[in-house]
Amino acid sequence: MTPEPLPVPEAIVLDLDGVLADIDGRRPIARLEDLEAIAARRPVAVVTSCPRRLAESVLARHGFLPFVRAIVGLEDGPGKPSAAPVLLAMERVSAADAWMLGDNPSDVQAARSAGVVALAVRPLGIGAAGHTSRLIEAGADRLLDGIGELRRLLEELDDPA
Repeated sequence: MTPEPLPVPEAIVLDLDGVLADIDGRRPIARLEDLEAIAARRPVAVVTSCPRRLAESVLARHGFLPFVRAIVGLEDGPGKPSAAPVLLAMERVSAADAWMLGDNPSDVQAARSAGVVALAVRPLGIGAAGHTSRLIEAGADRLLDGIGELRRLLEELDDPA
């Protein structure tokens, strides 16, 4: 079964920990070239439960910061699963709609509450089946293998064969 086509986004909103980087492990998850390619097509905002200074530090450490137009962090108000941080991120990049990629049900709920496409990173490893069920129950529109698959979706949308 082919998934429903996704609407064209004006922006991309990303969670930080678990999508772009493993903060505790101090390593990138996303490939820099994928984020750069996404940012060349759409403004990118990061919505995180971390303080903004920590988010900026993590993004800079892995070379991601130049490709992120806005960061909404802990000090910006209510966190996920509220729609508020997603809506603020969209406001900061002047977008009326977006796709959001997260890795937790709270990310999916925040995206859904904000009225944007809720994408989730497909869980792997121990507990993946249960976590997948929670993402689907939260309302994920689609599960992706990560930033690389998000890049491919945007390229297919913008440059149909």
